[in-house]
Amino acid sequence: MVTRMNNLLTVTNSIPTRGLIGKKLRDLRKGRGLSQREFGRILGLSQSAISEVELGQSSLSAEQFLQVLKFFNVLASHFDPAPGDTGGAIQKALAAHGANHLAEDPNLLPSENLARVDSILREALVSGENPRALTALAPVIIRNIGQINLPKLFVQFKDFHLENRYGWLLDNILAAIALARGQAPSRKEALALTKAAGVLQSHRDRVFAGGTVQDAPFEDYLGLPFASPKTKQDVLRNRSAISQAWNILTTIQPADFAVAIQESYGPDAH
Repeated sequence: MVTRMNNLLTVTNSIPTRGLIGKKLRDLRKGRGLSQREFGRILGLSQSAISEVELGQSSLSAEQFLQVLKFFNVLASHFDPAPGDTGGAIQKALAAHGANHLAEDPNLLPSENLARVDSILREALVSGENPRALTALAPVIIRNIGQINLPKLFVQFKDFHLENRYGWLLDNILAAIALARGQAPSRKEALALTKAAGVLQSHRDRVFAGGTVQDAPFEDYLGLPFASPKTKQDVLRNRSAISQAWNILTTIQPADFAVAIQESYGPDAH
């Protein structure tokens, strides 16, 4: 069932141990809200086999490891003992492409993967760890609506089994645009909001069959991880109707996306 991945994982001068690979794999799995059994079905492995890999007692095959990279949209370097600051690179890239309210670190270079707007959107939503980066996707999409290949993005998220995250993002941005348009934006801003809303709504209607929500195979977490079952219950009670419809566990509300839009267009945005 298993073979060593040392040759595939030679991403720096140091080679990660099976224990480190297992821990990072477990963190990725839990970040998606997947049980070992659910994750095993994706890789064609039993729950016990996944447990052994996560405990560092066995390894994935090269083919299974490549499947992991595709499913979680991470590079092999993610399993490096000393990975770079991907979160910081995402924030810098978002700020450079329209999220003017985000501070850029002048000492941080965005990764090559974040050169295109489509890649920035995919990286931020697949990562799903930073609420501020997630809400910053709204002004980035609005400002770059003519450059984004939305059908291709949808296919990619479908390949990642994350089409529910994608639908959640579309609906939140559409709701946020409606809120922002009610705040008397300038004529230029109003035109940008109207154009983006039209493109996003048309795209949503096509890919989600006239508004039908796709069934989520599992509860998906976005934003910071939840510390306890009580916290999870609080989130379940207070999450938005959009998050409930898409089976997303998060504290992020449509109003948070609207605030990101307003801050990005506001007089204090840099």
